[in-house]
Amino acid sequence: MHSEVKRIVPGAECAVLFVHGINATPRFFDEYIAALPDGISVHSVLLPGHGGSVRAFGKHSAAEWETHVRTALDALRAAHERVYIMAHSLGTLLSIREAVRDDRRIAGMLLLCVPLRIWSRPTAWWGKLAKGLGGKASREELQTCYGHEVDARLWRYIGWVPRYAELFRLSREARQIVCRLKVPTVVFMAGNDEQVSLRSEKSMADNPAIRMMRMPRSTHHLFTPEDKKAVTAALLTMCR
Repeated sequence: MHSEVKRIVPGAECAVLFVHGINATPRFFDEYIAALPDGISVHSVLLPGHGGSVRAFGKHSAAEWETHVRTALDALRAAHERVYIMAHSLGTLLSIREAVRDDRRIAGMLLLCVPLRIWSRPTAWWGKLAKGLGGKASREELQTCYGHEVDARLWRYIGWVPRYAELFRLSREARQIVCRLKVPTVVFMAGNDEQVSLRSEKSMADNPAIRMMRMPRSTHHLFTPEDKKAVTAALLTMCR
C-alpha cells in the first residue's frame, strides 16, 4: 500500500513532485493526484526508510531523504519545462531547502502544515505511537499517517529518536532560510493542528513570495472535505 506513485507522460510540459511527511506515505496525496489532468506527469516519492518495517525507518537519515527529493526533482526538471512541488509536513521542510538552494528548477510550490515551529499536544504523540503499535485507527489514518508496518515491540522504536531529532533540526534550519524563498508558494496551515504550532505562520508572513491560507477545522493529517476542495483548487490553479 505504501509504494510510490509515478506517472510520466511523454511530451508533457508540466510535472508535479509530491513529498509526504515523516513516517507517512505517498498515499496521502492520492485524492490530489486523481484531480490532476492526465497530461501532467506526477511523481509521489516514498522517502527512504518509509513504507517498511519500524527498524528500517530508524536506519535512514535526513541526508538520505534530502538526496532522494533532490534526485526526483532533477529527473523531472530534465524532462519537463515546469515542475511544481506539493508537500506535507516534513516534506515541506525538504522542499523549502531545495527551493532556496536552486529556485530555477521549481515553478511553484503548494505546502501543507509547514512545521517551522513544532509544538505537539502530548496526546498527539502518544496517540500516534499507540496506533503505530497496532491500536485502533481509521482507514484514512492508516493510509495517510503511518507509512510503516505495525509492530508492537516497543524497543524497536528507539531507532526513531535520531530521526525525530533530525526533524527538529530541519525545522530550525527552514525557519532561518524561509525568508530567502523566492518561488511562488501557497501555504495551507491547519487550524486544529495537534503537531505544528500556528506560530509557524509568523516566520512566513513577511515573505512576499508566500500566500498564507488557513484550514480552520482540519488537523495535521486529516482535512475536512471543504478544506480538501480548497487545496485541490489551489493545486489545479498552480499547475495552470
